[in-house]
Amino acid sequence: MKKNYRILILTFCLLSLLCAPTFANYDTVPEAGIAINGKMVDGIKPITMNGKYFLPFTTLSKILGYNDIRFESNTKTYEVTDGSTVVRLTMGGTRARRGDEYMNIDAPRWINDTAYVSLDAASSLFNSFMYFKVENGSIQVEKPASRYRVQQGDTLWLISKAHHTSVNQLMVANAMSSINIFPGQILKLPSREQTKEMDPIKEKRPVENVPQKQPQIHSEIIDIAKQFIGGGYKFGATLNEAPRLFDCSSYTKYVFGQKGVKIPRTSREQAGLGTAVGAKSLKQGDLLFFQSPTLYSDGRVGHVGI
Repeated sequence: MKKNYRILILTFCLLSLLCAPTFANYDTVPEAGIAINGKMVDGIKPITMNGKYFLPFTTLSKILGYNDIRFESNTKTYEVTDGSTVVRLTMGGTRARRGDEYMNIDAPRWINDTAYVSLDAASSLFNSFMYFKVENGSIQVEKPASRYRVQQGDTLWLISKAHHTSVNQLMVANAMSSINIFPGQILKLPSREQTKEMDPIKEKRPVENVPQKQPQIHSEIIDIAKQFIGGGYKFGATLNEAPRLFDCSSYTKYVFGQKGVKIPRTSREQAGLGTAVGAKSLKQGDLLFFQSPTLYSDGRVGHVGI
């Protein structure tokens, strides 16, 4: 009986550790203005932990246009998108995903039922460079990122992969003679001309429910699309907001869905399906994909149209 009692105590202790919320001692600080590329756009309420600034994740996501926010309460995992890129992170986890790439970040914290991410983590997740400006007490966001602060566990290979460049180009941009880097080091990212996203990964499954042997499908798609001209635009608009509000990829998903054609949510995912054709082979109803250098520094697909 005593042995079983000890096993129960040990099991309870392990479960307590696994299920414990991610929190720490923290200090509240005055509300800070948040500026994107020097222009003040909103306010945000940061906290500090061990001298680092942490920002409320959902508030920051919306300020940066990632308005489609989904939360898995059982794992405390967030997935957000601006219509182009999906960002996914879990409370307490030191690895997060942006699009198809995984990156090292400071562990997000769960405090008073609110998710917080450090400025460094937010910079990586949102392809930006963020810092606290002492002179006016503001959070500054440089977007798209032109520099990167090295995180624990990073290598030049991981950084180059996340930013769609190469180790050699990173070394040249920073006049480096060695691949050795250290946490906190700030690296210049290669110029936009030296970054190129890998071709979107082609899914094994085809686009679902594409009507066969119906030439009129192309013009029908255009007719449906025209019905929503004049709808409001919102980065990361949720599918529930259609047809009142759209972003580029929720628009294409909604329009194609009216004909029973199922395509993914984001432009990056949509680019991974179907058959690529040359400019001379384009037809009405085909999807066209664009880069958005004013939003993303890494050459990713950032926009889609019909």
